[in-house]
Amino acid sequence: MTLFDEVEEEARKSYYETLGVAETAEEAEIKRAYFGMVRKYQPDRFPEEFKEIRAAYETLTDPEKRAEYDMVGSLPPSAAAMFRDAQWFEHAGRYGKAAECYRKILERYPELDSIREQYARSLSSDDKTGKAAEAWEELCRRHPDNSGYLRELGRSYAERGWTRKALDTAQRAIDLDRSSIEGWLLFIECTIEQARKNGQDLFERLHALSLEALKAVRAVKKDEWKKILLYVHALVTSGTKNINAARDNLREIIRLVREGGRNGQDEGSSAFREILEVIPTAGLGELYPDLKKMSELLPDTSDARLLRKLNEVKISFEIQGLMDKGFHVLFHDLLNLLNFKFNDAEDKLEIIAMEHNIIENSALYYPQLRRLKSEFPELYALHSSFFNEALRTRDPEKMLYQREKKYSKLKREIGLVDEDPEYEAEQPVRRAEPKVGRNDPCPCGSGKKYKRCCGA
Repeated sequence: MTLFDEVEEEARKSYYETLGVAETAEEAEIKRAYFGMVRKYQPDRFPEEFKEIRAAYETLTDPEKRAEYDMVGSLPPSAAAMFRDAQWFEHAGRYGKAAECYRKILERYPELDSIREQYARSLSSDDKTGKAAEAWEELCRRHPDNSGYLRELGRSYAERGWTRKALDTAQRAIDLDRSSIEGWLLFIECTIEQARKNGQDLFERLHALSLEALKAVRAVKKDEWKKILLYVHALVTSGTKNINAARDNLREIIRLVREGGRNGQDEGSSAFREILEVIPTAGLGELYPDLKKMSELLPDTSDARLLRKLNEVKISFEIQGLMDKGFHVLFHDLLNLLNFKFNDAEDKLEIIAMEHNIIENSALYYPQLRRLKSEFPELYALHSSFFNEALRTRDPEKMLYQREKKYSKLKREIGLVDEDPEYEAEQPVRRAEPKVGRNDPCPCGSGKKYKRCCGA
């Protein structure tokens, strides 16, 4: 018995039969039937039945998926049944099994390019990138003017690590369809990877490519949220010389996130994290207020880590501008260490040394410390315990001694000094005799008060 015979004998029900609707049913009727079936086959009690019901619902309520599903319904019963099994396997994440079903159909009906496309996608999902590339190559031979097939072929080459071939294929796809957002994204991705392999500086090239892509897709309105990543590329390569252009790009990203629904939010979340990574180093901290607005549109804005990272960007930008506002470089370096929470012992040594310097040169640093507290409270808060102690203390010598002792101890712990170091923190002076108060009897035995006798 062949695999086709087995499938024909044990073919699954069609999606229409699964939901109990006619093939001409409209979306509203399909939804009613679906919710009725879910009440009957609850997912916790009937997990397998629910998977089939859900797969049928997702396919029949998506116009493109339903059209393809109906098209395959015109196949001979054995091929149609196997196609439905392949879809079920895909829905269950068993892409290898799905690819095997598609391959068997193609053995008998090699002219079905829609099946070959599904076969290639299943192979890609199953990480069989070599076989997937072969399937896309065959489709490209059959349809040399299909930019979509070329894009998928280029992506398969990229996944295989064939960067040069991927870049050439992506270029051909762009030449065929310059209005394809996906095509430009693939081309830029391949260009970046090729530059990395060759050790090339890509900054200016990437900026020019981003602007060229945005110009080419300007009129595209369908799935406009896909432009978000193009705007991100343009933004991060704008540099400090063109802060206004960077701000315009960020505002376009915010607009696309707002108008893109769930897809826009998902793409916006990825974009947000990428922008967060580059803003401090690219000198784009002035975008913080707009970035704050963007965070409010994303589904995970309640994430404490996300908001903390956003605040770190603002703080980092303020630290970079301290010297321009007349603050000494010591405050810039100290706050940078504290902001990035470096925990290495050598960093801790550096912080202790800086604290010592601030106390020892109070006439220079304390006026600036008061300015910091007044003008930049968030920066002051990074080390408020020490700053408050420094401004309030009446015994700076004690603070200096504490830091000298702590510094020496930490150096010994990490092995940066010998066991008998040349420099050791001063030890406190200890009295040989108990302390005598001025009104206590004089120790000489005269019977007088100390202040009237030896202490006079």
